[in-house]
Amino acid sequence: MRSDIVFDALQTKNRFVLCHEAFKAVRLLHKSNTRIEDTTNDALMRIAGAEQSLILRPDEVATPLETIHSSAI
Repeated sequence: MRSDIVFDALQTKNRFVLCHEAFKAVRLLHKSNTRIEDTTNDALMRIAGAEQSLILRPDEVATPLETIHSSAI
């Protein structure tokens, strides 16, 4: 249901920011011959997925390539 998707997407955003980002995403993702409702659900799921990944791994930082090569030697 869309309410579950919206709740997941609202974990770190306020409602205004979520609506603004969803509007921009729907405009970019929408293809002709598809329902706008499906595009809206897809955009909200992508926003919720991005928020979930930020919540799960906030402190993860990429390791510099030099560190990887020097430890392998």
